[in-house]
Amino acid sequence: MKKLKYLVSILLLGATVSCSDFLQKDPPASPSQDIFWQRKSDFDSALAGCFSVVYEWPGEMSQIIACFDNLTDNSICQHNEDTYGRSQTIALGDLDPNTTGFVSYMYTHCYMGIARIHLVIENLANYHGSDMSDEDRSFILAQCKALRGYFYSWLYQCYREVPLVTSSLDLDNMYQPKATRAEIYAQIMQDFDEAIAALPDKLYSDSQMSGYFTPGALKALKARLMLAEAYDENGKADPTKMAEIVPLLESIQGYSLADRMRDNFLSDKQLSSPEIMFSVRYLAPNITHSMDLYYGAWTTCGVTRDLVDEFECTDGLKWGESPLTVSVDESLLNTNAIEEENYNEREKLFQNRDPRLRETVTHSGYATFPDEGYEENGRIKMTDQQQTGFGMMKLLQPTTVMPSYSTISDADVVILRYAEVLLMIAEAENEANGPTQKVYDAINAVRARSEMPSLPEDLSQEEMRERIRHEYRVELAFEGQRYFQLKRWKLMEKLVNGAVDPALPAYIKVFKPAFYYWPIPQSEIDKAGGILEQDPNYA
Repeated sequence: MKKLKYLVSILLLGATVSCSDFLQKDPPASPSQDIFWQRKSDFDSALAGCFSVVYEWPGEMSQIIACFDNLTDNSICQHNEDTYGRSQTIALGDLDPNTTGFVSYMYTHCYMGIARIHLVIENLANYHGSDMSDEDRSFILAQCKALRGYFYSWLYQCYREVPLVTSSLDLDNMYQPKATRAEIYAQIMQDFDEAIAALPDKLYSDSQMSGYFTPGALKALKARLMLAEAYDENGKADPTKMAEIVPLLESIQGYSLADRMRDNFLSDKQLSSPEIMFSVRYLAPNITHSMDLYYGAWTTCGVTRDLVDEFECTDGLKWGESPLTVSVDESLLNTNAIEEENYNEREKLFQNRDPRLRETVTHSGYATFPDEGYEENGRIKMTDQQQTGFGMMKLLQPTTVMPSYSTISDADVVILRYAEVLLMIAEAENEANGPTQKVYDAINAVRARSEMPSLPEDLSQEEMRERIRHEYRVELAFEGQRYFQLKRWKLMEKLVNGAVDPALPAYIKVFKPAFYYWPIPQSEIDKAGGILEQDPNYA
């Protein structure tokens, strides 16, 4: 059975801070501060409450993290609801301070978590019980700092400038002005560095670290932000900054690639995966989700034909250019019909292709799960709502029936895995020194795992850059990263603005330069009484 250490008494602080008063120090729903912090187990439960924020509905840092791809060229969302981050609203260009979903919940939940963290840190400093060792105290404090850095990393990537809060607030100072991006970035790096130094250098699979941050994961999370900082406003990389990232990533040891990419997303294989470095842990029957319903039956991420075409043929050449390309009748593909002839035509697209295509995408309302293989006669009806004719396969659990309201899963949501570390090494090294052997070794390791051929020798730096970005896209689809990658490469206007799927000609995506950062929720501006100012692009 899955271990989930931080689920002990998770509800104890589950309502500690309300969405509307996330900076309130002693909210009515919480245990009294005078009676709660009496034993080590109270701090364990409090830390669980800090981590539990990532589960908070609608799960923008967990269950619906895949919906970030709806803001890119990977997928579209047919449901215009907060449940899926309002990703349809945002993708179609209706982004303003009153937008809900991702825009409001990310801000609220991150500060909710930060407020909880400060309660733990401050009460930990005043606790001297004999049931807590120095090692226990150091571990709890390090996890708090890591989690604070993690919440601020989300805020940093989503909003231009936000308040920097590093202690509990009271009625006199509960509203804070925005800090600069440099100040937020420095605080994230400091929190991550202090946590890295204090935590035992163990793998995520170690029983002590189950569900917690490890030094390796924090180094990789640092690298994500450092990569973003290494590109200028035109998407040009700074070789000096890139060179600093490579040794940081190379210092991560002990992880390796799983036998198959999709194994990282199957509930019964996740705990044994040598690749997963951090995840949002679930455990039935108490902590579950309905992702099979969201992404299977309801096709919350309708896969674009553009993403399908991105996957190479098994010879390493592009689909359409490779002699292994199977000709198709486009008139049958450019529709959401699921009749047998449409199924058979779409199935041709999956022949002689990178195995990750089948591990990532399903089509025509069906998926195939027999022994987790893809036998021709093993298809299972998943939905009649695939608006592009294609849906997501990657996060679905094996089943023999169409998902329904009663379908639940405790598959963990993967936040970070070693394949991304290898690709970040390739990206940083290529920008710093060109396509060295180190670049080839890193990217070819990821390709070899899926039995794809090594890249051609003698690629130029620009050609290798495109190969690396291709590999990111097909390897990490629906893991919540492409949106932020396109932003760091400054490719949103080029690849997303005006993007349209042939099956949905009226669904045209809109991206404006102002959208690189979201507005601060108007409700927070209104409450602050002039102390907190709106991003000038939305004022």
